[in-house]
Amino acid sequence: MGTLTTTATRITWMDAVRGTAIVLLLIWHASAVPELYGVDMPSGIRTVNEFFMPYRMPTLMLLSGILLARSLEKPLAKYYAGKFSMILWPYLVWVIIAKMTFLDIEGMPWWHWRAWYATSYLWFLFFIGVYYLIAPAFARLPSWLPAALAVIIGVMLPAGTMEQRMAYFAVFFFGGYWLAKFPDKLAAIINSRLVFLAGIPVAALGLASCFWPEQLHFAVWTAPASVAGMLLLAALFSRLTSRGRGAPALQAFGRSSLIYYVSHFPLMALLSMSALAQLGAVPLAVLNLLAALGLGWFLAWNKQRAPIRWLFEAPRTVTRALERSLNALFRQRVA
Repeated sequence: MGTLTTTATRITWMDAVRGTAIVLLLIWHASAVPELYGVDMPSGIRTVNEFFMPYRMPTLMLLSGILLARSLEKPLAKYYAGKFSMILWPYLVWVIIAKMTFLDIEGMPWWHWRAWYATSYLWFLFFIGVYYLIAPAFARLPSWLPAALAVIIGVMLPAGTMEQRMAYFAVFFFGGYWLAKFPDKLAAIINSRLVFLAGIPVAALGLASCFWPEQLHFAVWTAPASVAGMLLLAALFSRLTSRGRGAPALQAFGRSSLIYYVSHFPLMALLSMSALAQLGAVPLAVLNLLAALGLGWFLAWNKQRAPIRWLFEAPRTVTRALERSLNALFRQRVA
């Protein structure tokens, strides 16, 4: 547990925590997507999902930020070419798939720039793409600075706007980047028994979200409790793994989190729009969840095979060509 970049550290908790967040996201959308098409869900299901609202996506953002420091060690051309391949490419591919399957924004044709701006459920990829784009500008500055700026901007911007949400999640992304600068301290927190005291504010925020979901959604001041939720999960899975128990299924979900994330929503939307919606609310939600897990498993199993690989990663010839072009551009600017 000495650093955050070792394989052992990642196996002990990072993939399992990410996998937990992805499963919670799938469970949420399994019932939320049918509601978009007029299927009323029991209030109990909605309440459970609202309890986990402060922890699902903030955890994914925080973990992405933890890996930022390692990414910034690469040459700039390789860094940007890699982010194009693994973030921008799948974003564009799945925006097109979304538009071909379920997404029809009235009065917004494909060629309108707004149609490609943090589109639908793919906003997460858009946001981290923006964060990775600007991150090199902060590489030589104090690691706490971008998170602090995100807090200030998140408080100042009007609540409910896409830009305010982007600032809110930047707190977690760049907060993870700051945490990664202190791996020994982070490991000490995770290994300490005192970390389980975090369960108090974590439960309190979850319960509050059940009663005031709209007021607490994207509220910057709740970020510390959301981070505490991630630390609590990290401590739990770290201990399970050290005792030889582990969480192999959740780790598998975590290692292929992008695949489950981008593939589940169009399938759930198609099922919710079909005659299967007549099954009833709960059966439809269960079907959505099982179908998304099955599709994600199939795609993850075949993710190294073309053309399936190209759904989640740009062709290597395209990535290499972009890297060469960026190298030439950066050398020319330096000269």
